[in-house]
Amino acid sequence: MIFEKIICLLAALCIGGMFSYAGVPAGWLLGGLLTGMTYGLFIKRYAFEGWPFRTVLAFVGVNIGFMMQIGLFQLIGQYFFPLVFSLFLTLAAGAGLGWLMNRFTYLDPLTAYFCCVPGGASEVIALSSDYGADNRVVAAFHTARITFFVLTIPFVAGRFYQDSAENNDAGLIVEPIDVSVLTAVIIGVLVTIGLYQRWKIPAGTLFYGIMSGFVLSEWVLYGEAALPSYVGGIGQALIGIMVGIRFDKPTFLKLKDIGKLSVILLGLYFLFSLVLAGLFTWMTELPYMTSLLSTVPAGAAEMSSTAMALHLEPTLVAGLQMIRVVALFLFLPVLINILNRAAEQERQ
Repeated sequence: MIFEKIICLLAALCIGGMFSYAGVPAGWLLGGLLTGMTYGLFIKRYAFEGWPFRTVLAFVGVNIGFMMQIGLFQLIGQYFFPLVFSLFLTLAAGAGLGWLMNRFTYLDPLTAYFCCVPGGASEVIALSSDYGADNRVVAAFHTARITFFVLTIPFVAGRFYQDSAENNDAGLIVEPIDVSVLTAVIIGVLVTIGLYQRWKIPAGTLFYGIMSGFVLSEWVLYGEAALPSYVGGIGQALIGIMVGIRFDKPTFLKLKDIGKLSVILLGLYFLFSLVLAGLFTWMTELPYMTSLLSTVPAGAAEMSSTAMALHLEPTLVAGLQMIRVVALFLFLPVLINILNRAAEQERQ
């Protein structure tokens, strides 16, 4: 089993590298994602949840942290109020889509709403069963949503932002990596995993990874750390396959069981994200694709990896995405209580 998993991961790295070499936007990420989907649907669904996914997530976070500059903290502060406004709109959209799913499918209110909660997918799936929702359906819908977004957004960026696609330099050029930098990356990953084991918070692995990478690059290596582009590509390909392989036959059958409405809701989710990104761009004057990656409810890690692959401010995107996820989870208990009351009134 372990040997088969290694072959699966190597296949993702090879295909991701070929995609990147061929100039496909976010080639490493898309190559890994498509490899994962192929395995999940047609070969075998391997489990990468738990420590394998956390380790890769920590690796990606440390990589992003190495790119971070001190001025980013002030920059994120400037976007606080537009982000709060976008959060309220996102919560309202999630509630509205959840109502539609409950109204026109067989799903109960809590399961329908958890399918549309715009928070971190892993955390939402884990919490859904605690509140009495069907986490199998929740997992299927969130997997489909994130897979659809990660597949679609790089092509949108490549179509409208040719420079980003053409500058995608995470190809197959193997550059040497300094031993001190490699050691710092390994230490950063280990510290990240240790911090997450001690203090679990939403999007915690990515947050701790970014902070660890930032501290190591700025105050241990004194800003002289430089990671070769293929290092980021490896992380993106591994994230891609671990996300894509979740879209397996049971997931597809769950969505098919819900019916055409699942496709319609995914489309509405995507259209809402495009409009929200336009509003965020209008309020902040950020480039449209940066706004889209920063506000789209499609996973902080996945969107950060996409931003890194497309060279669209990955540290800013990661920072705004983490704030979004944490804020949504602070509001989640309140929303669940409201939903429970509404469900009880319907039963009466």
